[in-house]
Amino acid sequence: MSLDTTLIGIPDAAEDPPHGIEVCPDCGLIQRLPPLQGRGKLACPRCGHVLERSAGRSINAALAMTLSALFLLIPANFLPLLSVNIFGVHHQSVLASGIWGVATQGWPLVALILALELLILPFFRFSTLAVVLLELDAGHHPHWLGRMFRWSEWLDQWAMLDVFLIGFGIGYERVAPFLPIAVGTGGWCVVGLAFLSMLTRATLERREIWRRIGPVMESLDPHQNYIGCGHCGMPVHAQMEGRSCPRCAARIWRYKPQATMRTLAFALAGFFCYPFAYLFPMEYNYQLGKMEGYTIMTGVVKLIDAHFLLFAVIIFMASIVIPFLKLFSLSWFFISVRIHSVKRLRLKTEIYRLIKTIGRWSHVDVFTVTVFLPLMHLSGLIAVYVGDALPAFLAVVVLTMIATELFDPRALWAAFLQKSHE
Repeated sequence: MSLDTTLIGIPDAAEDPPHGIEVCPDCGLIQRLPPLQGRGKLACPRCGHVLERSAGRSINAALAMTLSALFLLIPANFLPLLSVNIFGVHHQSVLASGIWGVATQGWPLVALILALELLILPFFRFSTLAVVLLELDAGHHPHWLGRMFRWSEWLDQWAMLDVFLIGFGIGYERVAPFLPIAVGTGGWCVVGLAFLSMLTRATLERREIWRRIGPVMESLDPHQNYIGCGHCGMPVHAQMEGRSCPRCAARIWRYKPQATMRTLAFALAGFFCYPFAYLFPMEYNYQLGKMEGYTIMTGVVKLIDAHFLLFAVIIFMASIVIPFLKLFSLSWFFISVRIHSVKRLRLKTEIYRLIKTIGRWSHVDVFTVTVFLPLMHLSGLIAVYVGDALPAFLAVVVLTMIATELFDPRALWAAFLQKSHE
């Protein structure tokens, strides 16, 4: 099989040396990248994956954002998040208060997942990224740098402070109309962290980082067979399949082994939890001897009745539409791979990128509960309890995120590539 390469862009390679040869992680197309001129982007001509963009990207800016986020992590975790007065009783919460409240109400596994997403993984995300950027800024290229950047990118999906910001805003608005509530220093630090997290992601150009980490392939033998690393996009000889990538140390596969079946297993587990997440209450509110449960849909209706239309739309999209879209899409991908379909490949790949990007935002409803749970508590008068649907809903979100991560979108293109080379 000959090398499948494509030149993207107009610049003359004789005047502007290319940025090396890279492999699209979504469809496996090997292509030579020209340098970007000014503000622009390079996209894979086969599946549309944006390989590189220059607008708003700066490694120095990303380093500044990352170090600032690390600085804010300590006050965000330990200073008061919110405070409220209930009939003269003063309550304060920190970032861990809601997590601890979930644990004490009999859901330790849910609390552990939330602690990882809000307390532990953000620290490792910013720490590993800071080490990588500082090493590159100093001109150092230790052998472990690629592996650390790969870990940092994986952690970015699971460090949820930016998603927590939306839940924080909704939780605040749900309490503010009824009780005098104030945002503490820790709360403002969390707001700053969330924006820094988004700005770090927006200013960081991963392809440029991989080039600096190296090595960069400048030429390939067109008569040899090559495959690409599914993570960093480095092309290697097909004989290296199953070995570690020279750049990021990930295992290199033409297609991830058993990825489709593993995706199906996690998607089916998500389907199993799905009805429990919507039929049972996400929370129970106790007020003056009366216990009332709220399902996800009930919460949306309550927000509409309170004229919080924007928050209602956010919850409806994040908690109802996105989980269904992920489960439907993953099922469609599995069937397409199994029947060797070559129809709408670009659309399927674009949907895969969409659900991988937006899937994490379904945590909003869970985070909303953890925000006001420690504040709404006055013995015998008012309290909030975790409903049976919350663990089931969190399971749907986490399982579908894992399923999306396990899926190899290059498998969608396998039948197309086989037919094109026959």
